[in-house]
Amino acid sequence: NWLASPPLVVAYALAGSMKIDLTKEPLGEGNDGQPVYLKDIWPSSQDIAQAVEEVHTEMFHKEYGEVFDGDANWQAIQVTGSATYQWQEDSTYIRHPPFF
Repeated sequence: NWLASPPLVVAYALAGSMKIDLTKEPLGEGNDGQPVYLKDIWPSSQDIAQAVEEVHTEMFHKEYGEVFDGDANWQAIQVTGSATYQWQEDSTYIRHPPFF
């Protein structure tokens, strides 16, 4: 198992392998047949600063203010009110583990 920053996960996925030196080897080839390196797709400090400037607190309040309310489908789900999951003993997908 490996832990990596999300951008590096994407870079390794584009390369198709983790057995690559991202500082020296190309991730692949562009449409023009030329090699594409991590440095070619990695955002500059200026790009990051610009993106940060465009993010405002109000955006999060708007998008996540009612995140736990859900839509009509979410609200229609029947729940037991229990604090724990009600295991369906005959389920072939999710079963209560025998070691708990």
